[in-house]
Amino acid sequence: MAIAISAISLNYPVKAEAYLFSIVYQQDSLTNAQFLQQAAIAGMKEVLTGKLAADKASDKKIKAFGQMMVDDHSKANEELRALAKLKKIDLPMSSPEGGQRPDGRVDSAPENLRDTSRTKNTAGEAGNTGLSKKTGAEESTVTDAIEKLKALNGTAFDKAYVDMMVADHQNAIALFEKASMTSDQAIKAYASKYLPILKKHLKQVNALATK
Repeated sequence: MAIAISAISLNYPVKAEAYLFSIVYQQDSLTNAQFLQQAAIAGMKEVLTGKLAADKASDKKIKAFGQMMVDDHSKANEELRALAKLKKIDLPMSSPEGGQRPDGRVDSAPENLRDTSRTKNTAGEAGNTGLSKKTGAEESTVTDAIEKLKALNGTAFDKAYVDMMVADHQNAIALFEKASMTSDQAIKAYASKYLPILKKHLKQVNALATK
C-alpha cells in the first residue's frame, strides 16, 4: 500500500550564520517500505545528534532534550526494526558513526553490518546502506549533518542543534501523519503510537528555540 506524501524539505542550520544543510524527500508517494526506511534513517539521526547534544550543548535544558532524543528514539527505532522484520523489509544496516545501528545501539563489528548486495545504486553498483535511492534519504546525509554539528561549540552548537530538531520534527510529523492513514494496520499502529511523541518533542524544542 502506497502512502501519499508531498515533497518535504529538511533544512538544517550547521553554522552560526545562515548556512543550511538540506535533505529533500523528492518523491510524491511512498510505499510502506520507503516509510520504514525513511523513519529508520531519521530515527538514527535523532539518536546520534542527541548524543552529541547531551555531551556538547552549553544549555542544560538542551542537554536534557538531547538525552530524551536518545532515549525516546532508541525505543522507537527498536520497534521499527521489529516491524520491518515482520514485513520482511530491509532497513539500512550500515552506520555513519562507530557501529551505531538505527536503534541507537553500537555493534562491536560494524563492518559486518554493512549490506553490499540488497540495494543497487543508480549506476547499478552495489550500495552498502541497504537504503534505496528512491527513499530520498541516505546515511551520508546523516553523517554530513553530524560532522557539521561536531564542528560547532557553545551557543553556536545549541542554536544549530535546536533549529535542526525543529525542522526534523516538523517533517517527521508530516511523514508519520501520512503513514497513520495507510490501510496497513501494523504501519498505521506504529505511526499513530509515535505521532503524539513527535508532536510533544516539537512543542518542547520550539520552547527551547524561543528562549
